[in-house]
Amino acid sequence: MIIKRARGQSQDIQALQNLLKRPDLASRLSNEIESEIRAIRAGEAGEREAAYEIDFHHGPSRYWAVIHDLRLEHEGRVAQIDHLLIGRFLDIWVCETKHFAEGVSIHEHGEFTGFFNRRPQAIASPIEQNRKHLLVLDKLLRSDKVSLPTRLGIPLRPQFHSVILISQKARITRPKAKVDGIDTILKSDQLRTLIERKIDEESFGSSLVSVGKLISSDALEAFAMQVARLHRPLRRDWAARFALGPEPEAAPIAEVDPHLPLDAKPSTAKTAMVNPKPGQDESVEVERLTIHVQTRRRHGLSECRCDLKTSERCGISRSSRW
Repeated sequence: MIIKRARGQSQDIQALQNLLKRPDLASRLSNEIESEIRAIRAGEAGEREAAYEIDFHHGPSRYWAVIHDLRLEHEGRVAQIDHLLIGRFLDIWVCETKHFAEGVSIHEHGEFTGFFNRRPQAIASPIEQNRKHLLVLDKLLRSDKVSLPTRLGIPLRPQFHSVILISQKARITRPKAKVDGIDTILKSDQLRTLIERKIDEESFGSSLVSVGKLISSDALEAFAMQVARLHRPLRRDWAARFALGPEPEAAPIAEVDPHLPLDAKPSTAKTAMVNPKPGQDESVEVERLTIHVQTRRRHGLSECRCDLKTSERCGISRSSRW
């Protein structure tokens, strides 16, 4: 059963695209924002792929509870969990997804290298990253914020499993030497097989212990709902992220009277100067060409036919097209 679906990051992408439209945006920041948008879209693609596999195999089952896109905060720590699966034996699978379109390589010392535009780039270990997520989740479930299922009045302790899901088309280069946690790295379509193998590997004695932890589907759903309610969405201030101040206000545009005659002349109006020089009057007479320009646009003229002598005053050359 699916308890919570992924929210998606369309709002973040839209906010970043709005930043690209700012007139005061430097070209360097424009490149950084475009790179951020590409990274978000790539991450979303990996999460959608993994979510499809999880929902396909475990979504219809009453023996599993599925939570996507779970962000937890506890004691000053944060865990951003991409996918969480909870079984009726209180086995909790914490899944971290990584989208490496061009593959990933793991060094014999556990160091990770991703490939972007055919270039290697060192990245943080997703194994260690997910271990931190498990730590936050474990401490949160031990707190008074969640009521664990009980047996004879005794709270049942869950068993945690960490999994790193890689996009299905990515190449995974593994080291020959044994690396702790390397067996938790797999492609998203292999998750179900891993879970079934872990269940089959349980010995008879441990199975008896697991039966003692078996809870009903209703109890599983109630417990998963408690966990989902702990979600704390992140609201990003992208303008602050790129050190951008408030967006500059657009210059006021004079409204055009639709009844103006075709040969209306540019009007004049008083306007406040921006950053006036010392001793200069803050209100000055400035020519408004807006009425002149918009009037001709309204009448659909392809050329300027005004009687102004110079293009500097008019702002439009006689050969200009609208």
